[in-house]
Amino acid sequence: MSMTVIKALGNTSCWISLSRRRCLTLLFMTGVVFFIIDKTMFSQKIHWWNNKNISFILNNLNLSFTSYDKPRSVYTLYHVLKTRISDVCSFPPNDLYGHIPLNRSVLNNTILNIIHSFMDDGHYRPPNCTAVQKVAIVIPYRNRQKQLKVFLNNILPKIKRQQLEFVIYVVEQKSGMPFNRGMMSNVGFKEAMSDMEFDCIVIHDVDVLPEDDRNFYICSDNPIHMSVKVEQFGYRLPYEKIAGGIITFSRQQFEEINGFSNQFFGWGGEDDDLYRRIKFNEYELIRPFEDFGMCGSVSHKPAERSIDRTKFLKYSYDVWKNDGLNNLEYRLLRKEKKQLYIWIYVSI
Repeated sequence: MSMTVIKALGNTSCWISLSRRRCLTLLFMTGVVFFIIDKTMFSQKIHWWNNKNISFILNNLNLSFTSYDKPRSVYTLYHVLKTRISDVCSFPPNDLYGHIPLNRSVLNNTILNIIHSFMDDGHYRPPNCTAVQKVAIVIPYRNRQKQLKVFLNNILPKIKRQQLEFVIYVVEQKSGMPFNRGMMSNVGFKEAMSDMEFDCIVIHDVDVLPEDDRNFYICSDNPIHMSVKVEQFGYRLPYEKIAGGIITFSRQQFEEINGFSNQFFGWGGEDDDLYRRIKFNEYELIRPFEDFGMCGSVSHKPAERSIDRTKFLKYSYDVWKNDGLNNLEYRLLRKEKKQLYIWIYVSI
């Protein structure tokens, strides 16, 4: 590439229009630029997604689907990134489908296992390349068998096409106490991180399903809210501070905010408290996939509401450092590897 630059700069017009010294200076500066780019972006040891650039990549090198409205220089860089990192899975991937309406069929487990035979012990790894991130998908769960089957049938092929390495964790709370989504999320994080060094954790409601595989299950330098436009809310954001549905954190981010509060028994409140924890730690909740953030809803019987949510939210700032991952207590009753997911059964 540098030889091409030298020839281009060494032609007659350059020497006519510029002095010899200015040409040499320009040559030197160009060489330095290419050297820096080669060392920082194309090194096999320092990958570009570890430099906290992924928000920029996704927002500005935004897939071939919108190539008509991007400068040519952006797509040149995009293709260079994808071709120069030979051992890493292409990202953004080439073979995405875009928007597809949900398949609401409820298939039995045998058929699901056959359809998604690429899964093994709840785990998938791209066979021919190294994924850009290892992702743990945690589903807080109780009494949602139908919704779980619809979830698996829709989500598994989407994440597979994204060429990510991922594991599905279904964290089920034993009956008795009102359901505590925050605690189940914290349990899922603890158990997942004891299994593997995940780059990213996704807290995922079982009844909220992305309709577009350009909505990436990845983490960035800030938490990402994936479920931007949900069918249940008329495919629009119900309020700006919402942090429910589907949200991604790096390990460091989730530990710094101390995970979810453990105080919210029953439906509601824990996601509003989560948003406050994000802000208390000076993170921004980003929504980079707004164009692709449409999510379908799978109906179910409404859960019992949290009667104390307003009281606990009032004291969010005072208690968040001592209420969450660092005071989590639970009893692990079962941890079983199924073909499509890892089932964790706990008592609190």
